[in-house]
Amino acid sequence: MAERTYIYAGSQAGAMWRKEAGDEVWEEMVENGMAPMPKARAIVTHPQNPELVYAGTQRGLYLSRDRGDHWQRARFPEGREVWSIAFRPDNPQVMYLGTDGAEVHRSDDGGESWRWISTIVSPHQMEMKFAIRTIGLAMESNNPDVMFAALEVGGVARSFDGGQTWEIINKDLAGIELLDLHGVEVASPQSDTTLIANRTGVWRSRDRGDSWENTHIENYSPIIYSRGVQVAPDDPNTLYACVGMVYGEEEGGVMRSTDLGDTWERIDHGVAPRSVTMSVAINPRHPEQVYFCTRKGQVFGTHDGGATWREHPLPEPAVSAMADFEAGMMGLACVSV
Repeated sequence: MAERTYIYAGSQAGAMWRKEAGDEVWEEMVENGMAPMPKARAIVTHPQNPELVYAGTQRGLYLSRDRGDHWQRARFPEGREVWSIAFRPDNPQVMYLGTDGAEVHRSDDGGESWRWISTIVSPHQMEMKFAIRTIGLAMESNNPDVMFAALEVGGVARSFDGGQTWEIINKDLAGIELLDLHGVEVASPQSDTTLIANRTGVWRSRDRGDSWENTHIENYSPIIYSRGVQVAPDDPNTLYACVGMVYGEEEGGVMRSTDLGDTWERIDHGVAPRSVTMSVAINPRHPEQVYFCTRKGQVFGTHDGGATWREHPLPEPAVSAMADFEAGMMGLACVSV
């Protein structure tokens, strides 16, 4: 059977969709075991089995063994909303979830069952109308017991024991603009550079978070508010960053750096993102295939490394639902099977 590329998209409006890259129509995944009105904040595929798809929702974690045709709820405690999913680099059967309440959960059986391992306490937590969230998790590839967590809104945490205990590493970060984190990644061939995304762009640490420096996206783009940063699967020096004016404004885009954030370039040429970019997804088998989505329901993709882009419009009722300030796009994934 010929290889096919699938795109998965989820929103805060309570819906999740799938389509093949060449199709014109999205398929909404509303039955076959998926949570009712799923708010899919995180969508990933298994590193060794692209047929296995995971969706973090307001009802916990759901998994599919057949590319999303059927779903089942993982054995995960009720009452926790899943915001981030991460695989241990040396053993992807070991997985971690970040939830509201600044919790971290671990699975040793590929996501079938889960156990709570820690709650991250940040003295810099900001008062918001939502509970603090573990919105991002990342591990060093050379030493996966070294983990980092992005907290919305509380800054950065670091663990040296596989997530059992954490310390807050907010030196050089102060105020809501810097502590409102939206993503964390570990990069460079030596796995010695940590990146975080916040309201001012992308910040970098070369000493495991002991100190932080701004990569100054503002030198390359007038819009800098970042909802996430991703490392290319084929080049640990290449980064992609979501950007926008601010969360509720009418402009967004994607930045790329090929030198770990020393310089950046805007790559979403020829398309018109009309709200902040919320997620970037890179096909692990074909890294030239990159997709991004905006808060108000636009999905764009390139299959030539950003030279050309195509919009993949969601159904109009879905886009209308995301006009609500709190109902925007969140999860996005791209994989070839």
